[in-house]
Amino acid sequence: MHHAATPLPAYHTSLGLSYLHAGEYGPPVVMLHGWGAFKELWWSTLRRLGRDHRCFALDLPGHGGSPLGQAATLAALAQRVAAFCDDMGLQAITLLGHSMGGAVAVELALARPDLVAQLVLVDAAVDAHLMPFFARIYMLPGWGWVLLRCTQALGRALRPLTTRVPHEHGGGWLRPWMRRNAYLATFEPEGLHRIYRSLFATRAGPRLAQLRMPTLVISGQLDSLVPAAHSRRLAQRIAGARYVEIFGALHNPMDERPAAFEKVIRSLWAEDATRRA
Repeated sequence: MHHAATPLPAYHTSLGLSYLHAGEYGPPVVMLHGWGAFKELWWSTLRRLGRDHRCFALDLPGHGGSPLGQAATLAALAQRVAAFCDDMGLQAITLLGHSMGGAVAVELALARPDLVAQLVLVDAAVDAHLMPFFARIYMLPGWGWVLLRCTQALGRALRPLTTRVPHEHGGGWLRPWMRRNAYLATFEPEGLHRIYRSLFATRAGPRLAQLRMPTLVISGQLDSLVPAAHSRRLAQRIAGARYVEIFGALHNPMDERPAAFEKVIRSLWAEDATRRA
């Protein structure tokens, strides 16, 4: 029986990116979190997939231990991820992108199809302007900035409680939500807001038809931020893409239903291996 690999402590590259790494052997997997999130969101996925893959979870610029610098657009974020992969010597990667990280993953896959062998889009905020109106609450004129600062202030007030939630929390809804709020409270708000505006300004649209790598689109069954209908529409616009819903998950299935999420990813790999055989 395999035991889950333990992610190593956070590292920093010469590019200024902070990342976690698990697994010393096997094909490379790169994981991108969403807006206001953090590399530790992938903790359970790192431990599970790191048994037989080399897994990397990055703090995107403007999040966690990675300063924003000039990377305030989705295209610039994608360029930084590509530079990370090149610097680490990674080739033919499986690229997992969650929420805004899914939109970054699409930009990277379009710009560097030579790098991305498989694409996994998890509750991906691709073409975010088509998401429900409340998803753009922080862009409301006048009020959006205030709401963001109030959200962070609330998170800071709750940190004595929320920081007690371990990375290996077992899934569910409440504890993952508490842990996410503990991180969001610490990020620099001006940078977050710049990236947020870029997310809603970026259009993938017809460019999605250019994607040719095997693609899996995953939706949390109960996600209201990126509803299942949005993810199904995304899958329909990518040639050959498969679509899967994870029962009982909200917007963060890798964190809320980690065992089910691992099963879905490994099913993708098994199907592709069978197809190549």
